Amino acid sequence: MKTDLDHRELDEIRKKRPSKYRGLNQDEISLGLAESDFEMPVEVKQAMIDAIMNGEYHYQFDGLPGFLEAAKEKLWRFNNLRVGEDEIMPIAGGMNGIWLASRCLVRPGEKVIAITPNYPPIIEMPRTVSQAEVVETMARGNFHMDLEAIEAAITERTRMISICNPNNPSGAVYSREELGGLAELATRHDLYAFSDELYENLTYDGRRHLSLASLPGMKERTVTVFAFTKIYGMSGLRIGYLVGPKEIVKGMKEENSRVFIQPSTIDQIAGSVALAKCDYYVESLKAHLEKVRNHITGKLNEVPMINMSPPEGAFFAFPDLSPLFQDDENAVVYIRQKAKIQVSGGKGFGKGGERHIRISFCSPWEIVTEATARICRALWARASSITSHEESSPKA
Repeated sequence: MKTDLDHRELDEIRKKRPSKYRGLNQDEISLGLAESDFEMPVEVKQAMIDAIMNGEYHYQFDGLPGFLEAAKEKLWRFNNLRVGEDEIMPIAGGMNGIWLASRCLVRPGEKVIAITPNYPPIIEMPRTVSQAEVVETMARGNFHMDLEAIEAAITERTRMISICNPNNPSGAVYSREELGGLAELATRHDLYAFSDELYENLTYDGRRHLSLASLPGMKERTVTVFAFTKIYGMSGLRIGYLVGPKEIVKGMKEENSRVFIQPSTIDQIAGSVALAKCDYYVESLKAHLEKVRNHITGKLNEVPMINMSPPEGAFFAFPDLSPLFQDDENAVVYIRQKAKIQVSGGKGFGKGGERHIRISFCSPWEIVTEATARICRALWARASSITSHEESSPKA
């Protein structure tokens, strides 16, 4: 079959993203790891080069002033959050923020409610870091919150509710109504909230991202994590920031100082430039990803026995393949063997993910369309074999 795939481009991506392609053969494409295949903005690259040449790489114990100012401006402009510098903390990527929330907001024996499917560290880290009990509350069939189930899971030992919005892996973008319902539960039961908002800019079909902390009564009880890993293609720089009540942020800074002093000054310079000068980059990426999303969803829905709605945000397709496979692990193995594509199984994302696979599509058009064609050919073959077997089975 003729393909428009430029193998030189794929080879370059493979060379620059060794973790994403670790263990894969030369003819395989990775749509597994949630990493952008696009270069970071040129303004960010130049700012880092200039900073090094100008000697701007020394301690910034309280955060680089330019980074904190850029974050404050963006939080007001985009998230409707007016915060002071004592409510912002530079962190070494989203994982650092998840660790801090797990370490500082919950104690052994307390409960954390995680709305699933969800990013695995959000589910696992309270258990491993603070010996808390994590209660997985599965989303509804459309991957939106089941507020009744969340309320039923709250007990006197419940300390925090954790979300990822836009959601990894489902792509759900939570509405003002459901976030308002969650806020009402959190305030009524006096709970902390943790919100991972790494994909905040990637919402489709005219949807707008809403930060949980911006709702009435939530700023004083919510820790929100933002990072540059996904949207700006800066996964290796390990830079982000969290926002929360100043006393909590103060405690998190003290806790973090036991592990490392600060995120790199150069990384903070890169982040400040991304926030201040690279809105055009985000809008261009978003337009590309919405086109890619439409293509993948359309092609998957042509396969017999598959029916999925387009993801509302982020850069993942999360189809339910249970009509074709016994479980998601079998599906992942089959797709790699037959299609030469690496995808992720849904089981690791908690309750509600078991029957699904996650396809990460933050890649150039030629790579995504080639990978989609391979996956769909393999799934068509699987569906045809199931149909043939059912037709040839003895009738009762």
